[in-house]
Amino acid sequence: MKLSALVAATLVALSSLASADVSVVENHETVAIDCAKDKIVSLVGNHITATLTGTCTKVSVAGNFNTVTGSANSVWLAGNHNTAALDHVDELMVPGNYNTATYKGPVSAKATKVSNPGTKNTITQQK
Repeated sequence: MKLSALVAATLVALSSLASADVSVVENHETVAIDCAKDKIVSLVGNHITATLTGTCTKVSVAGNFNTVTGSANSVWLAGNHNTAALDHVDELMVPGNYNTATYKGPVSAKATKVSNPGTKNTITQQK
């Protein structure tokens, strides 16, 4: 069961990378992303700091030890030891392990939908 979930997560990561407006595959990068121009973001490298301005459509994090701040309709944390400090997110999926995500509320949905099939993740809604 865990292996099939890993295979599925890998396939999603690869398909997200192929269709991303911005893909960061290098390690130790700091990037500012304007979501009005680049709506789909894929972080595959390690130790990346990404600051989102505006609201991205989709953010996929497959690397490790990355930090994302900002807002997105959908955020997917498949890597390990990542941190997402989100102002607004409609859908938050965390199949990775040891990730930390905080969010204030949804972008346009009635409530943020959270899926946490990974292990040892911390997901908190800020009041």
